[in-house]
Amino acid sequence: MALLRFPHGLVGCVTLAAALAACNGNGDATGSESDGESESAGTDTGGLPEGCDAFIEPSDDDQTAVQGALIDAAEGATVCLGAGTFHFNTEVTITKTGVTLRGAGATETILDFSMQDLGANGVLITADDVIIEHLQVLDSAGDGIRANDVLNITFRDMGVEWTADASLDNGAYGLYPVGCTGVTIQRAWVKGARDAGVYVGQSTKILVEDSEAYGNVAGIEIENSTDATVRNNHAHDNTAGLLIFNLPGLPVKDGKRTNAYGNNLENNNLANFAEKGTIVAEVPYGIGLLILASDGNEIHDNMISNNESLGVALVSYNTNLFEPYDDPDFDPYAQGNFIHDNAFDGNGTNPDLLILAISGNMDPPMPDIVDDGCSDPALMNVDNALTNCLSNNGAATFYMAAMCGGSPSDDINAVTCTHANLPDLPE
Repeated sequence: MALLRFPHGLVGCVTLAAALAACNGNGDATGSESDGESESAGTDTGGLPEGCDAFIEPSDDDQTAVQGALIDAAEGATVCLGAGTFHFNTEVTITKTGVTLRGAGATETILDFSMQDLGANGVLITADDVIIEHLQVLDSAGDGIRANDVLNITFRDMGVEWTADASLDNGAYGLYPVGCTGVTIQRAWVKGARDAGVYVGQSTKILVEDSEAYGNVAGIEIENSTDATVRNNHAHDNTAGLLIFNLPGLPVKDGKRTNAYGNNLENNNLANFAEKGTIVAEVPYGIGLLILASDGNEIHDNMISNNESLGVALVSYNTNLFEPYDDPDFDPYAQGNFIHDNAFDGNGTNPDLLILAISGNMDPPMPDIVDDGCSDPALMNVDNALTNCLSNNGAATFYMAAMCGGSPSDDINAVTCTHANLPDLPE
């Protein structure tokens, strides 16, 4: 039985999905602020479960019943789903502000899209202030749940899964808010995404906590996003555990200031099964945490262990590794990041060939932390402002690859420095 160890506590379950049933005994995620099963168990005098404005149980036509209730819902209404499996053949949409879609429990209410033949997502959200909780989305044809350009989207005490392991037929993303302001993901799990399990893109004011990602290419990905807190999550058995990316050619640029702490990033050694031609398909297996072209992030108090290529990699968007781009506003460098007070163990024992090449074909084990050594030549590094600083990472080893010139070095003293701490939560 694997133990999830964080600086703030211990959860004794193999996976969060198992914890929903085993650790709580009620089908909801550990530490849930409310018990979705009990919410839908009581009934008021009007015949509806307490707190529900509509209540639907599985039937012969779940598509019509559920979508109809969401269309008829008033703003701010709560649509409740009973225990059991609901079957859909097309995308479910939520277009009303403030709607809550609530199941009877994260392992009790299943939205099964295995027969889906229409729509790019399982659930698509285009309204502000929507909450989805206490249910599971299963085997959607595309992304599990997508939210486009909305304010204050919340996913909590829920899961997204594909039953096939490491399959190109799985959807690209599990939870997929993009272009959003105010993203909250709590006590969720995602398994099987062929791109990223928990993904937040081109967004700001983000919280991802107490969640689990496993069996995905990227476990958790923060892309072209600013002011995120990623804390107390378990990313394991993915190709890479946590990715903090900036990519060219997107409307929102220059993502920065992710504060990642209290996470357990372990055993991320899954062979990459992403669709060829995508950026994530270039990610080597065996990476605990990868920062690509993103500045000002703080990585601290994490456990990073048994990732076969590297514990942490800091790299620029190097066109020798990635596709060329035509975006004059894109900053390709990873600068001013602060990595401190992390614990490293057992990383770099069986590295990917690309990691071997970057590190000069050194003999394993690889260093715990590798920096490509690239920074913007047009800027002055005053007071180490551009330096990726390391501090208090125990016996962690380090390597500067010097991919943009100069000489490689393993002198950790040259990068032993500090930056200002980020706030615990986005401001």
